[in-house]
Amino acid sequence: MRVTMRRSTGFSAFFSHLRAGSVGAVILALTLSCSDTTSPRDRAADDGVVSVEIVVPDSIKAALAAQYSGDLSAPVSASADIVVPPGASLSSSAPSFRYHLSHVPFAPEAIPSIAPSNLTDDGYLDHVPLGFTFNFYGNEYSEVAVYSNGLVMFGPAVRDPLGFYRGDLIPFLANPNNVIAFAWTDWQPNKVPGSIRYETRGSAPNRRFLLQFTNVPEYGGRGLLMMQLVLAEGSNEITIYTNSMSITNSGNRVTQGVENLDGSAAAFDSVKNPVNGVVSPRVKGFFSLSNDALRFAPPHPPVVTPPANISVATAPPATSGDLRIASSAAVGSCAAVVDPGIATATTDAASVTVVGVRSDGLPLDAAYPKGVTTIKWTATDADGMTASAVQTITVVDKENPSIAAPQNISVGNDPHLASAVVAVGSAEAADNCPDVKISSARSDHAASDAPYLVGITTVTWTATDASGNIASAAQLITVLDIEAPSLSVPASITVNATSPAGAVVNYLYYAADNVAVTSVDCTKRSGSAFPIGTTSVTCTAYDAAGNSKSDSFLVIVLDAPTQMSNLIQYVRDLLLPNGTTNPLINQLEAAFGSFGSDNHVACVKMGDFVNLVSTKGREIPLGASAYMTSEATNIEAVLGCSIPKAHPQLVPPEISG
Repeated sequence: MRVTMRRSTGFSAFFSHLRAGSVGAVILALTLSCSDTTSPRDRAADDGVVSVEIVVPDSIKAALAAQYSGDLSAPVSASADIVVPPGASLSSSAPSFRYHLSHVPFAPEAIPSIAPSNLTDDGYLDHVPLGFTFNFYGNEYSEVAVYSNGLVMFGPAVRDPLGFYRGDLIPFLANPNNVIAFAWTDWQPNKVPGSIRYETRGSAPNRRFLLQFTNVPEYGGRGLLMMQLVLAEGSNEITIYTNSMSITNSGNRVTQGVENLDGSAAAFDSVKNPVNGVVSPRVKGFFSLSNDALRFAPPHPPVVTPPANISVATAPPATSGDLRIASSAAVGSCAAVVDPGIATATTDAASVTVVGVRSDGLPLDAAYPKGVTTIKWTATDADGMTASAVQTITVVDKENPSIAAPQNISVGNDPHLASAVVAVGSAEAADNCPDVKISSARSDHAASDAPYLVGITTVTWTATDASGNIASAAQLITVLDIEAPSLSVPASITVNATSPAGAVVNYLYYAADNVAVTSVDCTKRSGSAFPIGTTSVTCTAYDAAGNSKSDSFLVIVLDAPTQMSNLIQYVRDLLLPNGTTNPLINQLEAAFGSFGSDNHVACVKMGDFVNLVSTKGREIPLGASAYMTSEATNIEAVLGCSIPKAHPQLVPPEISG
């Protein structure tokens, strides 16, 4: 199996750098590697940081150094932003995420305060907290691994058997990736206690993470490193302050730059040889730095300024059509034609394009429906950075629906009821937007299907659309009272006259109506004086609608002779002894015979009859005596008799014991 490993990250890399004649050296190196452990050992460090030691035999370093000591050619272009160099399947186009390099004033901060113990030659400090979230090549991190050989790695630390002790190419697909190589070569911080320090300073959102290598000696040479790395919160800028960096071991190489997660992109600066003027990249080179300040600024996304939010009403209706009829009334649109404008964008890249996309997927110049439609304006610059901003187009429906009520209805009442069941029909409504709802309300507050009372009831039909706009129309339901009252009058009434003028007659009638009887009129009212003889009385009942019902009856007022005749028959029906009956009847018949020709005689005879009833009282039942006396007295009143003295007291009959 063929294994391809990056840089000096394994024995295959070691083999690739040895010449063919160095087989013995290889065997010796492998023998030493097996006898000297190369396994990482974890040791607890300050504030949760873990110190990982990787032991790389000196024999391996010496063998590799011998192979590289004569190779000082620049391996890559001096471009400050470069892709994977051409090679077997390693070509790539320039990435979109580009750090911008700049030289800034040399202004390192005071030395950091945290100095972890147990520093190692080729190991690393893992889980070093940044104190904030830092964005590196578009990804968020809150801690780093600090490698003794001049690297900071984001994400999970990679344990390399050789400790990444020699600076190598960037970008490159093999490990280490996702790194800041502030001075990547073989250093020995374990030789100087406190030579690696870090600290988080400031307050959110402008905190800074500081990492400092102080007087760290070069492995196998007289070189020295004094450097401070600053990571800035918010701006995500990387600044490398190099007070002094020098290497003297001809087998060492140093790299300074940044590389992304998969090794496909890197950014680095260059150096100029002060003797021959040759410009070389700071990648796998043999160079020194003094009072150098280099800043890597991440690309800033464009700034998008969308057009102002817009709020408009739906399109109004046309003026054609009969506006009185809902089905033909013109209605507007449930949308509006809107010019949203154009978003603008600014960027620090060479160019930028802006595209707007509607939330409903329609073209920007298509009509906008009722409601809120968002337009997402996205700017993309030449570096591939994007930013978006949202514009809202609000279309408000302020158009009232149109509604036509059913035709007015007029019907008669249902039999014997003050109401009628009426099918009122349905209203028609139209609106520019769907979901218009129709409701009705009666002026009598009854249910819509309840019978309608006699009179006029107004049904108010209301159309309400989804936006709360309303329109109303009225329908009149008229229920006519076409039913006449019912009327009951007495049968013919017969009464005795009580005076020569006749008699006062009282009678009862009964009138009813499906709604109400407003009045009952009779040609001769009850309680009025009726003359002697026969009087026809007609009563008429009326209701509020003018319906009426009439009925008639007779009131018969008996004259004196008729009353006498009736009294004669009454006496006969008593079946009294002849000695009692005959004298009584004789007086009555004499009075009857004198009526009209000589009422005075009639009055005398009626008086004699009363006296005789009193005289014969013991032979006549008490009730009959009283009745006959009362009737005779009434006849005297009809005759107009004057009664000079009171009639004698009735003598009650003897009651034998």
